[in-house]
Amino acid sequence: MLRRAPVVASTFLLGLLATYVLLSPPQQAGAAYLDLCPMEIAGLRGIDLETSQTVLDDLNPDGLLSRSYELPDGRPIWLTIVYFENARLGAHDPLLCYRSQGFDVEVLDLEQLPSAIGTIPLNTFSAKRGERNERVNYFWYTSGGQTLAEVKTFRDRMFLQGLRENRSFGAFVRISTIEEENPAETQEVLHRFTEELAPLLPNFFPENAG
Repeated sequence: MLRRAPVVASTFLLGLLATYVLLSPPQQAGAAYLDLCPMEIAGLRGIDLETSQTVLDDLNPDGLLSRSYELPDGRPIWLTIVYFENARLGAHDPLLCYRSQGFDVEVLDLEQLPSAIGTIPLNTFSAKRGERNERVNYFWYTSGGQTLAEVKTFRDRMFLQGLRENRSFGAFVRISTIEEENPAETQEVLHRFTEELAPLLPNFFPENAG
């Protein structure tokens, strides 16, 4: 009988949650405003990139920004923002994407980057395939200007926000470029871009949606 108690309690809680969802379905968090992302960041001009239908079907996002900004030496900085609301979590660890495309991936140390919206935990890795060597930084963003390193924490925050406010939203942010001979210089370029991007991020999301 004692062994059955946790099972009964879990079933009861799940029943309550299901009832809550049925009686109070999630509201739309409100459209993202990714088009407000400026075409010039850190003095670099950007162009929008097309996204394949396969990628869209895989991610199933509520909003997507895919853009390339050009550095003075001609190298691109790629910016990707994938927006989700109400726990639609098609985004996943980008390491899986790179590995599935044949890249050799080296995971680097997590970095803490100070910014105007607080310290951003940057996941960092190097991805190599043939002659291409890419440096990738990424993090997760959710309401209140919170930036997170782990997708599990991001999903938990989305879930709790949904329970509290009956709506939730968040985004995956990836910033990458081609690696220079000096990795430290490459990372510094990405840091400067991220610092310029950070205070703009709250404008792209429905922080005050009613």
